[in-house]
Amino acid sequence: MVYVALDERLCWYSFPDHPFNNQRYFVFKRTLEEKNLLSRLRKVTIRSATSEELLLFHSPHYLDFVKREKSERVFLDGGDTPAFKGVWEAGRIVVGTTLSCIDKAIEENTKVFTPVGGLHHAYKDKASGFCVFNDICVGINYLREKYRIKKVLYFDIDAHHGDGVYYSFAEDPDLYIVDFHQGGIFPGTGYSHEKGKGDAWGTKWNIELETGASDEDFFKELPPISKFLKNINPEFIIFQAGCDCLRGDPLTSLNLSEKVHLIVTRFLVEVAEEETKGKMVILGGGGYLAENIKRGWGRVIEELLRVS
Repeated sequence: MVYVALDERLCWYSFPDHPFNNQRYFVFKRTLEEKNLLSRLRKVTIRSATSEELLLFHSPHYLDFVKREKSERVFLDGGDTPAFKGVWEAGRIVVGTTLSCIDKAIEENTKVFTPVGGLHHAYKDKASGFCVFNDICVGINYLREKYRIKKVLYFDIDAHHGDGVYYSFAEDPDLYIVDFHQGGIFPGTGYSHEKGKGDAWGTKWNIELETGASDEDFFKELPPISKFLKNINPEFIIFQAGCDCLRGDPLTSLNLSEKVHLIVTRFLVEVAEEETKGKMVILGGGGYLAENIKRGWGRVIEELLRVS
């Protein structure tokens, strides 16, 4: 059985007059309805993360900062992530939902999708790139704290490098990262020579795609990744399935099709069945063109249901 997070409280995480807004959620829900997929999915219960859970990654000082900043005239970072009334509560819902997805995945050895998650730019003590809290980093530490799951695979196909995850765990040999992204755009990080630090060297893969990269360019990178994954034996998989890697996105310049979402989902499901007893959480990530959300996330859900 495949689970999905569908609750309009997820729409609270919506920046006014901004590419990251709640219409993305409604596009996803309508897609499920139009494809007659809702009846085949079970809903995971969403919740707010507690302050203690946020502190698994974020600093007390930063949590206090977010609580205070509620004016839309104030940015939580250098200019991409505006504060808004309710931002504290909205951010907690995103993180808490990701944690609920993790709980369900472990409880039933299954796959769980949440459309509003995968906020991979936030750091321990700062917001960045539309990301207030980093639900991925909180989730990784939650897996270790609550379930004693040590070895985690994080696989990211969002067009932007997941810098908040990579640099926060660059020295962690038990977090394996595969991150496909467009080179030369925000946040300007994730070079191919960055493979981790110290004892973690070789546990991280940054794959920079050139502007206009095609499906062929993407798929030719998969064989060495497949070889890498055969040797790591992860206990849990987190897949950030951003749709801004698809052609036509207003903030990026790749030329990929939704076949990327289909093939990567299939690929990771196979890894999950072999290594994690099927446990995987899929996070929506970025994507700012409605048609791409329909195609990309739609393909992810269809593939999960096909193999369930």
